[in-house]
Amino acid sequence: SDAHRSVAAELFAASPDDLETTYEAVRTFKMLGVQRDKGLDGKACKLAAHTLSSSSSPAKDLFQAVQIAGVLGCSVDAGVYDDVASRLKAVIKDTDSLLEFYYSVGGLLSLKEQGHSVVLSDADSTFHAIKALSQSDGRWRYDTNSAESSTFAAGIALEALAGVVSLSDAEVDPSMVCICSLLVLELLH
Repeated sequence: SDAHRSVAAELFAASPDDLETTYEAVRTFKMLGVQRDKGLDGKACKLAAHTLSSSSSPAKDLFQAVQIAGVLGCSVDAGVYDDVASRLKAVIKDTDSLLEFYYSVGGLLSLKEQGHSVVLSDADSTFHAIKALSQSDGRWRYDTNSAESSTFAAGIALEALAGVVSLSDAEVDPSMVCICSLLVLELLH
């Protein structure tokens, strides 16, 4: 509706310097099928490109910047994307945080969906590292040191696991898919 378009346009116009708000605005525009102001697209693309080029950007910021660049069709050098993929893979190897897995796997998957060659060569170990955060009641912990678990975390984990399967460089082990199916059923009981 016109009201939705107006609110989305106001949100986008107010957010060109804030990555997270820009990311949410771009997602909203995409879902609503709203035409954006090309001048604002340029600002959002500059913000995404800056974030992708910064060596200090955390996985969440890289995920959001890759998403923005993909939705808006921003022009980003392939070498920058190669560097982002390497950095996200490094996060995956070093983390025990569910959110870090989620953002890193999600960023890599988004790069792959945009046509870049992205493969997670250690998909099996990544899958099992994420799976280690599951609880017997279907909930998931946010990291290995936390006793806190939730069903919201379960959704994040299952999405990350599906991403790992999609990024695998070898034929997916059928047991990995079976484990995902069982985890979903466990959550629903």
